[in-house]
Amino acid sequence: MRGLSLLVASLFLAVLPASVLAAEPSVTGQTGLISMPDARFAPEGSWRTGMSFMRPYQALWTNVTLFPWMEGSFRYTRIYHVPGFPEDQAIGYGDYKDKSFDAKLQLVPERGAWPAIALGAQDAGGGTGIFRALYGAASKRVGDVDLTLGYGRQRIDGVFGGARWSPSSLPSWSLVAEYDAYNYQRDFSSDLSGAANYKKAPAVGIEYRWGWLGAKLFSSHEHLGFNTYISVPLEQREFIPKVDEPAPYTKINPRPTEAQWQEDDRHRARLLRALREQDFRNVRIGYHNGRLEASLTNFRISSMPRAVGRAARTMLSFAPLEVRELRITYLEGSLPVTTYTFINVPLLQRYFNGLASRGQLAPYVAIEYAGPDALREEADRAETLITFQEPLPQSLVLQTNEADFFALRGENVAGGRVYVRPAFSSFFNDPSGAFRYDLSIVGNYSRALAEQTFLQAQAYLPLYENISDVTSPSNSELPHVRSDIAEYRRHNHLKLSQLLVNRFYHSSERVYARLSGGIYEEMFSGAGGQVLYLPRDGRWGADLDVNWLKQRDFDGWFGHQHYETVTAIASLNYRMAHGVTGTLRAGRFLARDEGVRAEVKRRFASGFEVGAWYTVTNGNDITSPGSPSNPYYDKGVFMLWRLDTLLTRDTQAVAGFSLSPWTRDVGQMVASPGDLYSLLEDPVYRMHSRDGLSRFGDRDDDYDLPSLGTGRDRIWPDLVADDFFSGLRAAGEVDWLRTAALGTGIVVGSALLDHAAWRFAERHKDAHWMKQGIRVGNALPVAGLGLSAVFAFDKSRPRLSDTGVAALEAGGLALLASSGIKYVAGRARPTAGVGQSDFHAGSRDDRFHSFPSRHAAIMWAAVTPYAKEYGMEWLYGVAALTNAARTGSREHWLSDTVGGAVLGYAIGSLAWEARRESRRGKNGPSLAVGPGTVGLAWELP
Repeated sequence: MRGLSLLVASLFLAVLPASVLAAEPSVTGQTGLISMPDARFAPEGSWRTGMSFMRPYQALWTNVTLFPWMEGSFRYTRIYHVPGFPEDQAIGYGDYKDKSFDAKLQLVPERGAWPAIALGAQDAGGGTGIFRALYGAASKRVGDVDLTLGYGRQRIDGVFGGARWSPSSLPSWSLVAEYDAYNYQRDFSSDLSGAANYKKAPAVGIEYRWGWLGAKLFSSHEHLGFNTYISVPLEQREFIPKVDEPAPYTKINPRPTEAQWQEDDRHRARLLRALREQDFRNVRIGYHNGRLEASLTNFRISSMPRAVGRAARTMLSFAPLEVRELRITYLEGSLPVTTYTFINVPLLQRYFNGLASRGQLAPYVAIEYAGPDALREEADRAETLITFQEPLPQSLVLQTNEADFFALRGENVAGGRVYVRPAFSSFFNDPSGAFRYDLSIVGNYSRALAEQTFLQAQAYLPLYENISDVTSPSNSELPHVRSDIAEYRRHNHLKLSQLLVNRFYHSSERVYARLSGGIYEEMFSGAGGQVLYLPRDGRWGADLDVNWLKQRDFDGWFGHQHYETVTAIASLNYRMAHGVTGTLRAGRFLARDEGVRAEVKRRFASGFEVGAWYTVTNGNDITSPGSPSNPYYDKGVFMLWRLDTLLTRDTQAVAGFSLSPWTRDVGQMVASPGDLYSLLEDPVYRMHSRDGLSRFGDRDDDYDLPSLGTGRDRIWPDLVADDFFSGLRAAGEVDWLRTAALGTGIVVGSALLDHAAWRFAERHKDAHWMKQGIRVGNALPVAGLGLSAVFAFDKSRPRLSDTGVAALEAGGLALLASSGIKYVAGRARPTAGVGQSDFHAGSRDDRFHSFPSRHAAIMWAAVTPYAKEYGMEWLYGVAALTNAARTGSREHWLSDTVGGAVLGYAIGSLAWEARRESRRGKNGPSLAVGPGTVGLAWELP
């Protein structure tokens, strides 16, 4: 503590003019000082990735600020001088490597005299937990100095703090100092790595930022270290100017009369040729009673409204003089998705000429889902509909200005499209070597066989790879549906990785289907189909995907192994505010295991997507770190890059990566031959984004006008402060003496049944129903908070959104309160073997953290706002399943779970009351400003 005091005191320098202080990454990748975290967050959408070294730890890390109040991190740490597999040095793995996931959440933003306050966790899940730490931190700016004070548990042991000085005169530079409170003596193999010699001590460093790049050099524990990174602003729509983007069609053409258009097909041919030159394909045009219509798709332009705008501009240059209406049906591939109808053609022309605004145009544009019969009706009028028959040239062109370093592209080659490109894939942390990779050439061929029927083929030629060098065999007890990847790569020659036929259907508006058959992917062939339904508002989509599959042999051509299975996965995709999409899948997976998979992702303004998934099935994967009592569940994180932001011209190309165990069989899905929701997600999103005309005229128009408001519409975590004071007022109206007496009586009364409940759980511990009940009950708090997060982001239903916010707040408070009471009470768990009346107050040993049950407290806190808001008292019965699971697992006495339930109910009730009062406070008038309009609005309860 003395070192910390001296450190902070030395940094209270004379206050210079205020500047924007940097939020810099620590050596773990989390925003912080040098090693310690702080309460700061990088700007929303910041994606930072880099490498740090602080002897004996070297880390590759990546960090994303998902929201202004939330960040997530992944790091891959090498511990020098500690062998990864000491029992078998011959396998060449080298030093020990570890995966860690970190998260940080802002509770209160800095405002006035109040500091910013954040809670965080390091190594929170998905890894070994050897770097696990929980902490709270507060940061306050004083002029150019940002001060931090915090407290941590586990690896962060006690009080920590520090300061960062970013002088206004040198905005790219900062000086940083901290008190490092890590307990290095407890680190994994610290005696071998040398970390055991480290004590809590100050550290100092200097930081420099230049554009997207940053670096930090520091001294810690008498050693020099560094941290370098690149920061990409994902909320920036474009990173590179589109200097190579072809200009919109602006040629002035003599326009025919309606009679000339009908009599001479050359007018249609000129329009079709102009559209094809702009990368439009599957083009059909027709003219009837003053309406010029087209159906088309674009294989290059990434934005559907932009593509429709370019098509509309071109059509106007060739349209008959009498045209009164323009209609364009946009296809995704060959599937009709959206129909744009422009009912004021002169206004549309004025918009393209820059003489009208988007706000003026939007009321005269109808945007609807495309119906399956719209084109068919016009096709019956042979005189009004024509498909351009001029063949495309047969050629292969070497391109270097697209997403790949180089690629061979060709159209009308053997009647189809050819695309040959390099490919690279990599894998981490195999016992035979930490880094595995595969550099190859991939060739794709596709062609239409009939209407809505397509052939897809892909060949794979490895150039250099070391995946086949993996020597440790899989010890998975499940069918080896993925874990034999090294065997597939060991046959190092040209392979056929896809050969299938897809047939698509558009049976009715917003209903799509697909039938597939052939070689799906490297490991499986099969036949199957998918049906997708989209609602009118586009906020969600539901589909069912069923496939019969047979495992391919290792040679990579037409042979198969004996394993076969049927997979059936039902999926619900739900799109929320702020670009967040949640997906829930349930059914039968590839290794014949059954369960659910939850996914969540956020799409930023740049088009980049960041997300994670977690799968729970009945496939008992006991591969380490799994065990018979705690099997492994498939999980991972992913990022998808839409490469148009990184190139000098628009493109639909995407790239991505995921971080997940690559030798697992549990919770696996076959590679879809053409997932319908993925295919239609982007155009449907753009159809419902804003007014469906974003970048329609190759400009951003006036979407981002400044707005005025009352200040009562602040989003979380700003509203937490309002709810906190509302909660204090609600708490003041509670008779706490009576409430405490009643709660104590319930808990003490339930203690009389502790031994009976424990004996029952012990007697049935091996029963299947008991194991399944424990699994479900333990998962319920996570599911409850996950659903609450979904509801909290659903702005279309304010009442449900507020209840979700209250449930999240209650769950967070229940977590903190139950953790604190555990420490204070120190009650022995049943597994400690010392009796239910044994208490060790203040003990850090988890054996003495039995009261109250954290799972029960969180679950009851999460369901109480819904039960009270909607009168759904049956939810308490669902919450009681968590009590039963914690008792049945013999982790808690029955009274521990009852105590958790009482605590959770009380916190949930207060959170609900607080959110209701805050909501009532928002019902004052607000000033709404829009294009050409100003008004007052009230929101009624």
